[in-house]
Amino acid sequence: MSEFDDLNAQLWTLGAIGRLADQGLLHRAADPDDELSALSQQLLVDTGWLLTDPLRPSARLLAAPPPGVPVSALSGYVREQLARISRFAEGAPAGWNELDRDRIRWRGRASGVIAHGIIERCCPDVLQRATDFLDVGTGSGGIAMRLCRTMPELRVVGLEISPAALDVARIDVAAAGLDDRIEIRDQSVSALTDVEAYDLAWLPQQFIPRSELLEALPRVFRSLRPDGALVMALASESDLSNLVAGGGTLSTDEAVKLLEQAGFRGVETYDQVVTGRR
Repeated sequence: MSEFDDLNAQLWTLGAIGRLADQGLLHRAADPDDELSALSQQLLVDTGWLLTDPLRPSARLLAAPPPGVPVSALSGYVREQLARISRFAEGAPAGWNELDRDRIRWRGRASGVIAHGIIERCCPDVLQRATDFLDVGTGSGGIAMRLCRTMPELRVVGLEISPAALDVARIDVAAAGLDDRIEIRDQSVSALTDVEAYDLAWLPQQFIPRSELLEALPRVFRSLRPDGALVMALASESDLSNLVAGGGTLSTDEAVKLLEQAGFRGVETYDQVVTGRR
């Protein structure tokens, strides 16, 4: 087998994980008549992603999803990654340009779990007292809905510029009965004009182009109330998949300087997250 064949085999392994997760077949044997699923399971057994007697995910598969995302949800993650790789291979420009509604919803649900965990770890005091939350790049509204379900008094403004994501967010927020607490705006964060309106802001730098980020940070600072907090997730400096998302890469040292230049105080870093207070 050539090295290129090995790369191709890895893609098929990834596809098999996604297929079996969608079918609920990562924890039980496939029907013998379902040849595709049975061979997919055998591929994952042979490559160490599934264990037998009984059939179950291996430790490496259990550790594969983003933090807080169950293995059963891996199908959405796999489909999203393969779609992004396909667009990248076709020469698409950097930027989050997902159009598939199911993948947009999956990203929102996963982001809700991940962002909630990060905010709880970095700014628990602000999260406990927050009444107004700014969700930059809200996507399908997953983070906004997650926080509103756990904080009954919270109000959220979600900013988004993707027409497809805006449509999904407005439909799903209304379906969840949260449209009286979550406002979805067709607005770039670089055009934000709110002043002292929020206690807490979430900003995923990996999706925000550098020029827009430089314009946005002082605006987010002004939008926060005294002692309000910004939580900014960063792209890894060497992560191609994050670079493709459109925000470019940013070191934690540079991120700290940018927040301080925008006026934030008490700037701290947590792995690939930077926080600052108004």
